[in-house]
Amino acid sequence: MKPQYEEAVKGSKKDVLLLGDSSWKPVERSLKYAWPDKNGKRARGGEIPLSAVAQAVIFAAKKGYLEREQMATIVKGLTDVLAEAP
Repeated sequence: MKPQYEEAVKGSKKDVLLLGDSSWKPVERSLKYAWPDKNGKRARGGEIPLSAVAQAVIFAAKKGYLEREQMATIVKGLTDVLAEAP
């Protein structure tokens, strides 16, 4: 992955979310979760195409992997982003 943006994971001191060009196809964007390994270097976390993120979140919600509060946070966050969009 070629990261373009990075954000600290809430509730974690060193884990980060990365957004950028995917490792398999530079024109496709992806999301990656990364954490420091025992040597302090960035471990290779899972990478998922952004086109699959919505389906992944809905799948997790349907199967009971997300708590109600987590789903409410997602909905509120997306609503806030949509309200700010031009």
